[in-house]
Amino acid sequence: MKVSHSLATITLVLGIGSIVGCNAPNPNTNASDDETLDVTVSIAPQKYFVEKIGGDNVEVSVMVEPGESPHTYEPKPDRLRALSDAEAYIQIGIDFEKAWMDRIQSANPEMLAIDSTEGIEKISIGEHHHEEHHDDETEEEHSHEEHHDDETEEKHHHDGEMLDPHVWLSPELVKVQAQNIHNALVQLDPENQDEYDANLAAFVRELDELDAQIRQNLANLENRKFLVFHPSWGYFARDYDLQQISIEVGGQEPSASELAQIITEAQADNIKVVFAQPEFSPRSAEFIAREIDGEVLLITPLAPDWSDNLLKVSQTFADVLR
Repeated sequence: MKVSHSLATITLVLGIGSIVGCNAPNPNTNASDDETLDVTVSIAPQKYFVEKIGGDNVEVSVMVEPGESPHTYEPKPDRLRALSDAEAYIQIGIDFEKAWMDRIQSANPEMLAIDSTEGIEKISIGEHHHEEHHDDETEEEHSHEEHHDDETEEKHHHDGEMLDPHVWLSPELVKVQAQNIHNALVQLDPENQDEYDANLAAFVRELDELDAQIRQNLANLENRKFLVFHPSWGYFARDYDLQQISIEVGGQEPSASELAQIITEAQADNIKVVFAQPEFSPRSAEFIAREIDGEVLLITPLAPDWSDNLLKVSQTFADVLR
């Protein structure tokens, strides 16, 4: 079925916290001293989460602006200088943090550094791509890949397997992130704990309602495979029993033989839509769309209105896959 071109953006503002930095602020410091807590996050979806928990007690700044890619982002000197006023930085595990976090913390040694993914077990970012594009493997080999024991899993990750950072696209995982944000805000501002407790409880209820709506949208689909350029939707696919087929993994464009294999699979599954996102070149997506007599639709995991857009994306998936 053909679907009209649309821009279905999704957000996620993911923020959270397990304290990883040294020189943590005095826990007796609270928002009333400066009226609000200055919190910096990496991407726009995180802002949504922090504001849900912090309410009027937080002022949130975002490092990666709309249209920029977290995979290639480099903060400008004035942006680093602006961090001197931040009381907390909430990380999400995206590429630029790994290269820049030391410099970010050196710009403000008193700033609390928080790991927003604490307590989340990440999946391989290439997992779905690998499973979809290696049809010649035996069932035994698939079973072996899907059921690593702890030792094998640990070795696999240590050998350089890339883990999927897109944990903000799962409402269930956002609950973990929200709890971590709550804990961090309480540490910084204990006098407002009752408010943070209430905000967390309300947000968890919203997440449950969103999850139920998405499940309703994606129920009884004829096809549960979708084709994307960049594999942002692995956790979403896992949560809602979908299959993500990705064109590129780890920033690597597919080879000619891989492109041919993707096209063959898409034709076999009657896939007529390629999902791309504005942060990446559409060239490969457009080529595949032409070959399958389909079209390209844009969605983004970085939009700021996280809940509304995640719901819109689920409806877009449903329209395409029915």
